[in-house]
Amino acid sequence: MENTLVADLFGILAIGLFVLSNGFFVAAEFSLVSVRRTRIAELVARGQAGAEAVQKAIENPDRVIAATQLGITLSSLALGWIGEPALSHLLEPVVLLFPPVVRSGISHSLSAALAFALITFLHVVVGELAPKSIALQDPERTSLVVSRPTLFTERLFKPAIWVLNGTGNALLRLVGVQPASGHHLVHSVEELKMLVDASTEGGVMQASESEMLHAVFDFGEMIVRQVMVPRTEVTAVEADTSLEEIIGLATESTYTKFPVYEDNLDQVIGIVHVKDLLKAMQSPDCQGCTARGLMREPLFVPETLSVSALLRRFRDHRQHSAIVLDEFGGTAGLVTLEDLMEEIVGEVSDMFDAAAPGFETLPDGSILIDGLTLIEEVNEVLGLELADDYYDTIAGYVMGLLGRIPRLHDVVEADGVRFRVEEMDRLRVARVKLTRLEAPTRRPSPDAPADPQAAE
Repeated sequence: MENTLVADLFGILAIGLFVLSNGFFVAAEFSLVSVRRTRIAELVARGQAGAEAVQKAIENPDRVIAATQLGITLSSLALGWIGEPALSHLLEPVVLLFPPVVRSGISHSLSAALAFALITFLHVVVGELAPKSIALQDPERTSLVVSRPTLFTERLFKPAIWVLNGTGNALLRLVGVQPASGHHLVHSVEELKMLVDASTEGGVMQASESEMLHAVFDFGEMIVRQVMVPRTEVTAVEADTSLEEIIGLATESTYTKFPVYEDNLDQVIGIVHVKDLLKAMQSPDCQGCTARGLMREPLFVPETLSVSALLRRFRDHRQHSAIVLDEFGGTAGLVTLEDLMEEIVGEVSDMFDAAAPGFETLPDGSILIDGLTLIEEVNEVLGLELADDYYDTIAGYVMGLLGRIPRLHDVVEADGVRFRVEEMDRLRVARVKLTRLEAPTRRPSPDAPADPQAAE
């Protein structure tokens, strides 16, 4: 009698131990897989207790996960081997409560079935679902608790784990699958953007911070042609322009740097800075100075250069501006460090800058857009999918649709949008009115004339 009582007590303790052991290894597996490496590195730097053990565990995920799987398997097998007979014996008095017809001849089988059902319930709920939920909801705190015992288990069963991993990897190679070398969390740019969006929706980041990070991700994909001040908007001076004339031009202009050219703008020989003009005004030796004597050596870059490479050139040459050249060696425009900054932080205007027109919503719902606005910016702001392989701006896009130099009040429809030229700056489209159509229309032929009723 006493021996039976001890055996039953041992069985109950064994059931509890193996269920908890199973739950521990389940929590260890899910927490160590889910925890963020960057967060653990931050905790290590702060001296958080247990953080170094977590870091060591996630640096060797193959062996550690194998250790947790081995622990789960051994706990489950032991629970079935020891727990089911012990619980079956304890449930035999319960079976006696059933009617004689039911328990006759099957009392042992019935108690075994009840024991199996109860152990399965405990194993699934207490040993699997509950620890998994805890680990997924708070992987950081859970990993700090389980990391040291898990590492001890990995060292204790190291030979067995080595054999198991080796056998598993051999089977993978046999079926043509390359074994994983580790748990490397490398995200693509698109995945990083999704993480930023999720952080913004969760309130971790502000919308302005999200926009800035998106701009950083897109920064490397842009080229100089997309961010430069185009040739038609560049204010330049001839080499023989006097100091007084340059000062007058600088007073009327919003720019602080002026390209210096000979004969025409395709022959730029230098750049004059407003700072140099101020120094020249105070120098008695600069009376009668011209732009040629005040200019600095310019930096020339191709229009197809990436903006990230341009940023490095600015740093290497200690320059804040560059003359942009087209494929024929002619001047395509001017680009400054401020232009690059604005691609990340947005438009930066001071009290001397002219107000940028941007996107203006008209009473009829149409949008008035500056012709120099980039096509991708129009797509982003208005949710469109305009695409053109030859032009970067909305003015160029309209010209490409027309197949000729646009005229005032020209109208063209494409991609579900009607474009109307509202303002011209000589031969350039200065402002375009964009109106959404009910259904997309096809691009017109380059030889097709503009709407005769709209061309006034």
